[in-house]
Amino acid sequence: MRPKTPRWMKSGFKKKQSCDRCGFYAKSGAQILVFHMDGDLNNCDLTNLRNVCLNCSVEITKLELPWRVGDLIED
Repeated sequence: MRPKTPRWMKSGFKKKQSCDRCGFYAKSGAQILVFHMDGDLNNCDLTNLRNVCLNCSVEITKLELPWRVGDLIED
């Protein structure tokens, strides 16, 4: 069975190799996640989506920002 295409990908968002928060450049796409800034996973407006490295992902969670990680897909 094939995994579902993430909503953010269906909206036309392209995951980059760099973190929008700290500028980290990833060697692997698995080091970058797509986050929804407003926490609404159904809001796939391109202005609501950000590329975030795994380190910043932990910081966002610890700081209790409303950001939420989007649908995951293996690279």
